[in-house]
Amino acid sequence: MMVYPFIWGLNNMLGEYGPLMIFGTIILIGLVIATPFGKNLNLKISETRRILLGLVIVETGALLTSMWTEIIHRQIQATGGTNYCAAEGIVQCGSVIGDPKYSEFLGFSWGMIGMISFSILLYLGISLFFGPRDKLSKMWLDASFFMSLPGIVGVAWLVIVELFLVEGAPHICPYCTVVHIGMISVIGILYFLKKQHEDDLWDISAN
Repeated sequence: MMVYPFIWGLNNMLGEYGPLMIFGTIILIGLVIATPFGKNLNLKISETRRILLGLVIVETGALLTSMWTEIIHRQIQATGGTNYCAAEGIVQCGSVIGDPKYSEFLGFSWGMIGMISFSILLYLGISLFFGPRDKLSKMWLDASFFMSLPGIVGVAWLVIVELFLVEGAPHICPYCTVVHIGMISVIGILYFLKKQHEDDLWDISAN
């Protein structure tokens, strides 16, 4: 695939965990914007849109991390190893993402599932950010929230896999962990937004 030379160059330039730091920083920035800390940034948008902006940024970071785990998964499948993440020790990706039994669900890799899930959530988040006054905003918000809830089960299962089930367990997959943090953050932000909408605090007075 043409993407591999680019990924190899990026990995070489940033180091093994360089991409992880980039993706993690994106998620962290989104969390700062979405939480009360974001009020200190003096963004020229309403409270609701500030939180929605944070949501979109978190979802973007989680999507990028999911894409990276999919790249690692495909490289392991193709070559039996990866130079994008450590394959030995407790903190590593190879044994988790490359596990023949636990790295897929219903024929789809977890990276692919994450890519599909966060792509849909990101689309809905962007729709909410640019159309908070839309009559369908509550439906989009509810759809986002309820679509994200299975992520709790997915995160719990994958943590169990990492700690107890894969060969040589326990292992901690850093890229997987960042995706998990992103997923839980998205659920938390969506819950807050849903409650805000239900309590008639959906603030769209300023753009």
